[in-house]
Amino acid sequence: MALGASGNLGESTNSADGAQVVGAIEKATKQQPTAKRGHFVIVPIPFRNPLLGAGLTLGAGYLYVPKGATSNARHSVAGIGGMYAEGGSWAVAGGHRGYWSDERYRTTAGLGTGEVFYDLDLTVQGLSEKIPLRQDFEGASVDGAIKVGSHGWLGGGFVYARTEVRLEGPSLPIPEEVRPGQEITLANLKLNGEWDSRDDDLYPRSGYRAEAELTASEAAFGSDANYESLELQFNGYRALGPRQVLAYRVYGKTVGGDPPFFAMAWYGSGGDLRGYTPGTFIGKSLIAAQAEWRWQATTRWGLVAFAGTGTVSDPIGDVDSGQWLPAAGAGVRFKILKALKLNLRADYAWGRDDSTFSLAVGEAF
Repeated sequence: MALGASGNLGESTNSADGAQVVGAIEKATKQQPTAKRGHFVIVPIPFRNPLLGAGLTLGAGYLYVPKGATSNARHSVAGIGGMYAEGGSWAVAGGHRGYWSDERYRTTAGLGTGEVFYDLDLTVQGLSEKIPLRQDFEGASVDGAIKVGSHGWLGGGFVYARTEVRLEGPSLPIPEEVRPGQEITLANLKLNGEWDSRDDDLYPRSGYRAEAELTASEAAFGSDANYESLELQFNGYRALGPRQVLAYRVYGKTVGGDPPFFAMAWYGSGGDLRGYTPGTFIGKSLIAAQAEWRWQATTRWGLVAFAGTGTVSDPIGDVDSGQWLPAAGAGVRFKILKALKLNLRADYAWGRDDSTFSLAVGEAF
């Protein structure tokens, strides 16, 4: 996930996972040899979107490698970020991701807190309703992984968070799954596996990245919500010459048990798919596929075009769960740091009945 202001509000928001900030800045973690062991990255991003309104995000991180590391070594990173939006929404988070013992081990820790005001644009009783909600949250996470072979990682982690959801507007006919006015403690155990053969973390031109993550939230761990979720993703990259790359992605999520609505699958969240405002299509599962053509037109400027489709099943509200939700769009890229292959991206995308504009740092996938 790129560090930006796409307005995505899914499970990561409720858990206040500060490691999400680290994961965003960590996209800049692979580079050619340099005399400097570390780099500071500061990223201010203004935004305006239908979910949160107008606002500003600011992220800062320090990326570093051990002395004498190889040219393709991953950087460890310490990061902190914040967001403020009109209407009073705010969030702060920080964390650290480190690689140890010649990259045989990886640890990630983060924490965060905030208060966000947003509308769920759901279809209820045949009518489109904007359900205004307020969500307070605070939490922390810790993860660890061990490298397996040349490209594999196996690991797990734990997330502990508290969140309260309240209805901020007049009483409306709302789906039972939204359940405003409740305070929830989440204690989630995570297990994950990853295969990463990309030639570069920031701007890959070849290779693959596949990941599977299983999350379990149970009363035995101290959680008020009992549910399980499985997320699968596969990204591939192929060079089409010295200046062009074809990138493609397939993503799926399914949730079982009795999850809170913010832990379900949000279509349009995390770049799956651009062109849809998160909070319109929320369900027990989703699948999305997309491809993106990337052209580095000059040393600093680039262009992209992308298209994809997906679907949501067991949705909240009166939505046809069998419908496909296509999207397409185009964007501009600008390299903001000479030492790192780090792009500022601006994307405009059209969905079936929606459109979005996103400004962020790092590629969408």
